[in-house]
Amino acid sequence: MAGDKRPFGQQVHALLVGEGRGAARSHAHQLGHPDLFDRVHAVAVEEPTPNFLHSALCAMSLPVRKPADDTASIIRRDGQYTLAITPRPVLQWINGEQTMAVIGVPYGSLPRLVLIHIMTEAVRTRSRHITLGTSFTDWMRRMGFRTISYGPRGSATLIRDQLDRLLACEWMIRWDGETSEGQEFAVKEVKLTSDYSGRNSKQGSFSREILLTEGFFEHLREHAVPLDENAIRQLRDSATALDLYTWLAYRLPRINKAGPSLLSWAQLAVHFGNEGTNIRKFRQTVRDAWERHVSAVYPDARAEFDTTAIRLYASPAPLQRRALRLVDTSPAPPKAPPIIEQPGDAFLRALKLALGRAVAAAWLSDATIETDDDGEKIVVGSRFKADYIKQNFGSQLDRAARDCGLPRTPQVSSRSRSAF
Repeated sequence: MAGDKRPFGQQVHALLVGEGRGAARSHAHQLGHPDLFDRVHAVAVEEPTPNFLHSALCAMSLPVRKPADDTASIIRRDGQYTLAITPRPVLQWINGEQTMAVIGVPYGSLPRLVLIHIMTEAVRTRSRHITLGTSFTDWMRRMGFRTISYGPRGSATLIRDQLDRLLACEWMIRWDGETSEGQEFAVKEVKLTSDYSGRNSKQGSFSREILLTEGFFEHLREHAVPLDENAIRQLRDSATALDLYTWLAYRLPRINKAGPSLLSWAQLAVHFGNEGTNIRKFRQTVRDAWERHVSAVYPDARAEFDTTAIRLYASPAPLQRRALRLVDTSPAPPKAPPIIEQPGDAFLRALKLALGRAVAAAWLSDATIETDDDGEKIVVGSRFKADYIKQNFGSQLDRAARDCGLPRTPQVSSRSRSAF
């Protein structure tokens, strides 16, 4: 595709549609970005799943990285919108004593994912009461985190810090109409409840909720921008790519078809909170996010990011497409001799299928099937895992045993005596 001026992601997408997986994968390798094919393919073959974000948060972004003074307010402006995020002091334990302290503003990709999750749930359930989950770990799994780790740099620790920052701030979205009065929507009640709001006596865990203010909830219902969950999943590790995707999803469907909308790089920097500093580096970062990430998951987006300006053209919204039905034209590999699956292996496969990919990866990653005089048993790496599986997955264990024709449900044990 020599001379093709389209961004890399859309080049690979076009080959995937026109010539199949082999040609698309080969072109991604030629471009020097083999992972590009995975992003394109993951979104192209899946039906779009709606996610939502308030239009003001699509137009104006959070900080990409921790600000030098993360206790200062963030103020963003985009046309008639103004977004103000003000960190407020909250009660904390410091050196064994309770005191009021400011946590700071949220930054990075994690709070962006949290906001999309919260607002998607609000729109989906048509309620301003958002249930996070029975536990913090349960909520992280709902958010799509497959690996949940603790410790100073663990995923759970990082997202808990960003969630605390997000919920400790006062949010205000102001829309100024043609008059000077304007309308304000202050989100003052968005917080994680400080007490347990319901106990699950079976598992001994607790439900937690977030409550949106009524004013913000009603405004969200009118100004929610539809996004594709499959695209969000592919961009989740890059704050800049998430910002660019949500901004384009908001802007492109609203552009007049008569001609493009023209912006300078300085204008885009203000939207993204760059404040016009180091425009050259900002331009390079955005163009890279567009070429390798956003164009791969939003193939219908028509935009040009050249060195002098940005041109946006009327484009369909991300959800206005259907999954591709691809025909694989590559020669079929030679048939391998049939593998006779043992009952224990079939049981473990059925159990993983019943639990789902994310849960199975968390609890059965090191599981094996062993056979003794009493029949098959599942062996996992720790007693903690074994106890959790027995206490929480009893029905799935029984169902998998029945499906595989086992005379009894395998017992669960550990290969170590450690509790963790």
